[in-house]
Amino acid sequence: MSDLRGGQPRSTADDLWCPFPSLTNPHADQADRQSLAWLARHRLLDGQPHRAIRIGRQRSGHLAARTNPEVPADMLRLLSDWYVWLFSFDDGYCEDRERGARPAPLARTTTLLARVLDADLADADLAEAGLDGPARTFAAALRDIRDRVAAQASPSQLFRWECSVRDYLHAQVWEAANREAGLVPGPAEYVAMRRHAGATYTCLTLVDVAAGYEVPAAEADSPALRRLRDITANLVSWDNDLYSHAKETAGGQGRHNLVEVLARHHRCSSAEARKSAVAMRDAEMAAFVELSRTVCTTGSPAAAAYARSLGLWLRGHIDWSRNSSRFDAPAPVARH
Repeated sequence: MSDLRGGQPRSTADDLWCPFPSLTNPHADQADRQSLAWLARHRLLDGQPHRAIRIGRQRSGHLAARTNPEVPADMLRLLSDWYVWLFSFDDGYCEDRERGARPAPLARTTTLLARVLDADLADADLAEAGLDGPARTFAAALRDIRDRVAAQASPSQLFRWECSVRDYLHAQVWEAANREAGLVPGPAEYVAMRRHAGATYTCLTLVDVAAGYEVPAAEADSPALRRLRDITANLVSWDNDLYSHAKETAGGQGRHNLVEVLARHHRCSSAEARKSAVAMRDAEMAAFVELSRTVCTTGSPAAAAYARSLGLWLRGHIDWSRNSSRFDAPAPVARH
């Protein structure tokens, strides 16, 4: 299924519709090894060997390679390091039953982590920021990523990335507040916040940086490209939810999943909600195809390249997700 001729294609139970080519970067294995070494050097998951093993099996380098198949090796490594930071922070902090369960302490942590992005932050300020041991290691690693992005990005590109990271950090508090209250958000609230909580924007703002070009500011901030990024973030989030639903419900974490949100809102079964979620993402994919085609036809060469890269990001995310251990449901506990 490669286009929309003859009507809109549909996803199947095992194959989410995505009419973009499947590519992979040849430096995937190298990036994967380097990112795991970077993870260990920054001691992000010290004292959590099971999580470190799990992160290693998820192959962040291969996610970077699938979603950014045409960038050079050094930029692929930067992307892979950023993805492994996100995986580690999600698993080792936000999803931790102690650290991620209380919104007030998490809000302090995420606010101080956002401070790490400030250009005028000195090493002494970081040391005195009041972060506990684990949070301090995440702060130092985040600062490393920020400085590396700054070395490659224009001021406008860096600003967009920093804003997206701050929004991601703040959205973690929203999730923690829902967990504490036992709330499942409504569909409109969920869609708006999930785009930020899933960190997709933080990755999309690095697409042109990694590829070595810049979309002119007037186009990058235009309604068309902002809408295209929103649609991309929706699709990545919803596809992630479809792949991770079994794992999350088995672990008691399903409330921040589109399938669970729709099931609660419409008072229907998970199977019915999943069908609704698939229909939503297929309609969103059709909207992406149409808008991407318009941007490629009417925009600058840089805007067209960016739209094409977002299509490759969508395809690569699906390819990685279908084979990733990140979405494996936990094995049932044996009863004796």
